[in-house]
Amino acid sequence: MRVFVLGAGASSHAGYPLAAELGNRLATWINTLPSDNPHQYCLNQVVDLYGALGNFESILADLMTCPPGSQAAALGARRPLLLNDLQEAIREYFDVTRSASAPLYEELARFLHPSDTVITFNYDLGIERALRAAGLWNIGTGYGFSIECGEQPSPVEVLKLHGSTNWRKVYFGGRTTGAFVVNRNSLGNRPVLYFSSDLDYLGYQDFVDPLCSEVKIAASSPAMILPALPKIFWSETSFGKEWKLFWDHLWCRAECALEKADELVIIGYSLSAVDLRARDTLLHTTNKDVHITICCREMSTSIEREFRNQGFSNIAKGVSTFEGFLAAETARSDSRAGTPALQEGVYDCAMDMLSRLNELVGTKGLLKIANNGEVGFTFLSVYPAPDLPEESDLEAFHNAITLSSFRVRFDDGVLIDGSDSKVISGDCISRLF
Repeated sequence: MRVFVLGAGASSHAGYPLAAELGNRLATWINTLPSDNPHQYCLNQVVDLYGALGNFESILADLMTCPPGSQAAALGARRPLLLNDLQEAIREYFDVTRSASAPLYEELARFLHPSDTVITFNYDLGIERALRAAGLWNIGTGYGFSIECGEQPSPVEVLKLHGSTNWRKVYFGGRTTGAFVVNRNSLGNRPVLYFSSDLDYLGYQDFVDPLCSEVKIAASSPAMILPALPKIFWSETSFGKEWKLFWDHLWCRAECALEKADELVIIGYSLSAVDLRARDTLLHTTNKDVHITICCREMSTSIEREFRNQGFSNIAKGVSTFEGFLAAETARSDSRAGTPALQEGVYDCAMDMLSRLNELVGTKGLLKIANNGEVGFTFLSVYPAPDLPEESDLEAFHNAITLSSFRVRFDDGVLIDGSDSKVISGDCISRLF
């Protein structure tokens, strides 16, 4: 299983801003709007307080924490309204930007497989739209939480750990009269997919979120974690901290995916020092054997150093850009397409030994278990022996298997040492199919 981690650098090819650009890009867009647009008033308030939006993270931090004597403190009751207005402005700006295509996401979708996971810190809908078009994502379960009961599990999950432009916090279930609160919960248990334009963009023109099937107009706000320090993974309401369990659930799913991953691909995510929770999740996973590819341009070397300092050693070399990763995947795919498929009981002597071992990925076998017979498994990745046999006959191939190691996933949910996948020695394999 592969896990892809996407940061702002992955979406920048589709016109979305990098974190450092967001404030200025947002201000530029707002200034194109009519003078009576509410976002103009919001921008003017921010400019009056802070001068400009260049240091957007610091502005948001001040507005969120409101230290005594700060500019934010002078706003009084207007402060939470201004924060909400900024969130709405960001959401609308991203919605306008999505009119451009996202070709790299469309290309990436070609190389994902069922059971892969995407972890993204981006708000935009580009990756799930591309996966939906490729038949690898469904809206009912694809965000890591259930929206439509009975929906089949999405082949690929997209875990949006900082929220999404199409997620809304709907107040009191959309009710405007009667008993508003049940169990002291004003926001429900999950985001609501409220706007039809978002559903249309994702290819779900006829879909209606069950939580708003009878709601025409509702008070709501964006469900996005603002790009500031600190990042607050709950919503402070008059009933306490709501949605903490929701955000914890998403992050837990991300942690589990990382623990099970055979390969981790980081694209356009700088591992920023202000993203404390993300850094801890990525750098402190116990899965130190995972194969890591880092595609973060000039940041790739420093990110690699951070992973190595935490005990990771299986890190790919030579690919530092999104485009470079896709080119490498295309070359690998073309190479596999040009390799004759093995028929049952036939061994291709012309294939070199390493290629022959790599052809095992995706095939099945049996593993010998002491005193317990055998258990079925699927090959996930290959760790070839340093000195593979040079001969090309079938006996040499079996010797190469015995000398090598493989990561495998066990069939039917079997757990060994508490995990459904494991690196095994080839000499433990009793049969290949």
